[in-house]
Amino acid sequence: MEANPASAAETRDEWIERAPRAVATLLVGKLSHEGNPGQLCRVRNISEQGMQIDTIASLLPAMRISVELRGGQTLTGAIAWTKGGRAGVRFDTPADVNAILGKPQIEAATVRPRSPRFAAEIPARINSLGRSIDVVVVDLSQGGACLRLQRTLRADSEVILMIPGLPTRRCTTRWSNDEFAGVAFHDPISYTELSAWLDSPAARG
Repeated sequence: MEANPASAAETRDEWIERAPRAVATLLVGKLSHEGNPGQLCRVRNISEQGMQIDTIASLLPAMRISVELRGGQTLTGAIAWTKGGRAGVRFDTPADVNAILGKPQIEAATVRPRSPRFAAEIPARINSLGRSIDVVVVDLSQGGACLRLQRTLRADSEVILMIPGLPTRRCTTRWSNDEFAGVAFHDPISYTELSAWLDSPAARG
């Protein structure tokens, strides 16, 4: 028997309404599922039993997914429904919403939870002290990147990073060794910008 579209919509809406103590939020996360090891998503609301997410990734009901949040927290479950760029996720086990939304207990005030990072292998270039240096972007987040390069950069120095498919960004070198360097962006990449880039050919080198 052919499914009634109205009934499907009611089922989705009823599932949303039944979700106990759903809390609205716009947490940014790293969505992973079979065939896609990393795509950006936004958690629209969350409860002990599940969450709603926004993403441009192609998801199907019953698909297994995981979402890594800022600071490394990971939520796992299965897709319950999809509509456009939104999906409902049922968790495998009840989630501790207070722990997810609460501020991390950090001893050093200067240390902040790291945004989800996306693996890459993208040839790029930096400009440091007037010199152009070829680098490879090893991973990328909204707030910074890890670069592989052939020389050591001075810590706390300002560089210009040019990644194919993204606007040029001013950065500060946070650390560096003989092979890698970590840079922090002066202006974070927006959710929309990074999401579109991750889904583009430029992100696949």
